[in-house]
Amino acid sequence: MMETVSLRCGYTTGSAAAAAACAAYLCRRTGAKCERIPLRLPDGSFLEVPVLEAAPSRAVVRKDGGDDPDVTTGAHIVVTLFPPDNPDPREFEVPCGMGTLFLRGGRGVGIVTRPGLNVPPGHYAVNPGPRRMIAENLALAGFGRAAERLVVRIEVPEGEALAEKTLNPVLGIAGGISILGNSGIVYPYSNAAYAASIALQLRCIAAEGGGCAALATGGRTAAALAGDFPFLGEREIVRIGDFIYTAVNAAKKAGLKRLIVGCMAGKLFKYACGERNTHAHKAVMMLPRLREIVPELPADVELEHFSAMGELASALPPDLYRTVLLRCRDRAMEYLAAWGGNDMKTEIALYQDSGERIL
Repeated sequence: MMETVSLRCGYTTGSAAAAAACAAYLCRRTGAKCERIPLRLPDGSFLEVPVLEAAPSRAVVRKDGGDDPDVTTGAHIVVTLFPPDNPDPREFEVPCGMGTLFLRGGRGVGIVTRPGLNVPPGHYAVNPGPRRMIAENLALAGFGRAAERLVVRIEVPEGEALAEKTLNPVLGIAGGISILGNSGIVYPYSNAAYAASIALQLRCIAAEGGGCAALATGGRTAAALAGDFPFLGEREIVRIGDFIYTAVNAAKKAGLKRLIVGCMAGKLFKYACGERNTHAHKAVMMLPRLREIVPELPADVELEHFSAMGELASALPPDLYRTVLLRCRDRAMEYLAAWGGNDMKTEIALYQDSGERIL
């Protein structure tokens, strides 16, 4: 009998904000109070998002992380629309058709205070993916057919308290949560059932005669791997989230001969530290451990002042940062080879946030 693992996906804070913005706009424009919004995702597919409350220029969506134990699940994402008032230097000006949106945070949305993240310091922690999704979906709802201007304010009433349960304070995001989501979907990575599904997928690849698989930590690395290794089919690129040891060990047990591990610098560092599960609550980023891995680092580089690899990258000369990545790759390969055994060739493909391969 075919073994199955069924998990429910959810949607990101970015998707919730985009759906609330559309519900508020449609109610403002037509008076219709939408109970569900057909949200267009970055890959072109659509997701129906339920709307908790809708009134002219204001709507509320409850964040649903599916079967992933996300601390933001259940949070209320509130979007209010109004004409531009006094400019806010922390907001984002986003073109939308012939119109312009001013994306602004409010209560419970954090402010970025340190470099190295996807949002520059001094701005609301609304990531590029959600900003694009809000603009694209408001355009589909009819905004931007004329030279109009509109402020989109996102609030999360519970955000400041929720942020204390995340790494935002460590990363330098003050006062609330981040509005996140490159794919718009929350995949249930952080539970035992998902770990079982990874092993199942790898067994299926081997059972169908495949000798090679790729492991992707998320959607961006999956897309990058597909471009760099075109001989791999879609089913041969397995999203593993944080379960690196589980995945490598399962690939070994499945009898695969080649394994490609796609990741970004933060995950690479955790692999180099031998972390078997890289979830933020299980493997906190401890950059001072780089001294053990990269003896070339000058003594005046105060690693304890950095909380992320991206922040470190902005502080080091490019050649030195590349040395850091090379040393991390070499150390990570030692762990991956030990977990995968001698009969399976394992390699690492390292990517930037943009999807460009570094190593």
